[in-house]
Order: sequence, then structure tokens, then C-alpha cells
Amino acid sequence: AFTGFGSVWTLVAALVYTATSGLAVARPLKGALDWLVPPVFRAAEYGTILLLAAHAEVNGALPAAFGLVAAVAYHHYDTVYRIRGGTGAPPHWLVRAIGGHEGRVLAVAALAFLLPAQITLALTVLAVAVAVLVLVESIRFWVSSQAPAVHDEGEPA
Repeated sequence: AFTGFGSVWTLVAALVYTATSGLAVARPLKGALDWLVPPVFRAAEYGTILLLAAHAEVNGALPAAFGLVAAVAYHHYDTVYRIRGGTGAPPHWLVRAIGGHEGRVLAVAALAFLLPAQITLALTVLAVAVAVLVLVESIRFWVSSQAPAVHDEGEPA
């Protein structure tokens, strides 16, 4: 129970990540290299999800993990384009509903610990839930009159 996929140490590591990532952004990010913090968080989140799924040795776990990563990556893409268009980030309720990077890492680690044999189903349900929430809010925003017309190059249309 203390080593391997879904061990208690995986859960402890996720708890430490959650605490330390909160400390990392507790102060304003204004240093010369502080722009690296969000990409490091993304790499940690995506890597954790994919590594846990790869080590699960359960059929379908890795494709389910890629589904979750794809849903979260779409959310990040949508966030960047909203900010580039000058309308700000997505609503706070959406960020809270999908857990933030800390919540998703902790959720996947907890699922690996609590449901190791059903990790494929658990990741699939999580991926679908995140995708539905993110896509519905994204579509609602982009078809509304609030959405700016922005080309891929970031210039107004």
C-alpha cells in the first residue's frame, strides 16, 4: 500500500504539491523569471496525470488521461484567447468548478489511491465533466456579444 501505483505516497505528494503551489503564487509574480510559474504548473499537472495513468497498468487508463489533459488544455487555450481579446479570464465559478490545477492533481491522485482498478472509468468521468463545463462556458462566451473578434495573430478583426 506504500509503493507503486495508487500508493499513499502518491496522495502525500499531491498534497505537498497543492500546498507548495499555493505558496508559490501567494505573492504577486513580478520577478524576472516569474512568467515561468504557470507553464511549470501546467507541465506538473499534465505530467502527473499522464504518468499516473501510464503506471496504472489498467486498460484504457492512458487514453482516458489524455482526454482529461485535452479538456484542460482547451480550457487554457480558451483562457489565453479571452485575455488576448481584452475580456479577461473565464469566470471564477468555472475555475472553481473544474478544480484548478491543484484540485485536479489532488483529485487524480485520490482516484488512483481509492479506485486503482477503476481508474479508467474515474478518469473518463472526470474528463467528460471538465470538458462539458469548459465547452459549454466557452461556447456561451464566444457566441455572446461580449466576445471580441480576434485573429490568430492577436490583432483585432
